[in-house]
Amino acid sequence: MMKLAPKSEASKESEAFSILITGPESSGKTTLARDLAFALDGLYVEEAARAYLLERNGDYSAADLPAIWQKQKEAEDAARATSASFVICDTGPEVIRIWAEVKYGSCPEEVLHAAKTRHYDLILLCYPDLPWEEDPLREAPEAEDRLILFEHYLAVLPKERTVIIEGENRLRQALVCTADFSRRNRTFAD
Repeated sequence: MMKLAPKSEASKESEAFSILITGPESSGKTTLARDLAFALDGLYVEEAARAYLLERNGDYSAADLPAIWQKQKEAEDAARATSASFVICDTGPEVIRIWAEVKYGSCPEEVLHAAKTRHYDLILLCYPDLPWEEDPLREAPEAEDRLILFEHYLAVLPKERTVIIEGENRLRQALVCTADFSRRNRTFAD
């Protein structure tokens, strides 16, 4: 297995390699994001929506979505400003965009703009093939609904940087993809 070499002193000032972990509910995003951050000795950026909704007992409306995105953006920006080699984000603006469009029929402009312009070096799209895990904040327990949401992700994510992660060994798949995508900008050691 390949191991990433540490950044050189010259490259420590450059931006971290950013990885977005995304997908429908109960598709293994958080577990994969945490495990990948640990494996890469990177920074893990939590899903801001979870903390936001927990503070409000799960109550929210379309008007809350820009504030949720702002909290996510601030956490991502803070992580990207460090000297970390890797920043692993547990969801991003695309989750808020898709949820807004599906649940409310439209998306707030600032979230839509972020979903179209926010850059991640690699996007790992988790396929919803894992068993449903009950969670009071989740709203799509039906497998068919999660597959429909997955199709929305495929439609909006940039194809050239998006890789589908499915089945078992998700962490291994993610590590291989990270090595492949970061090879363009990083030095590797065997």
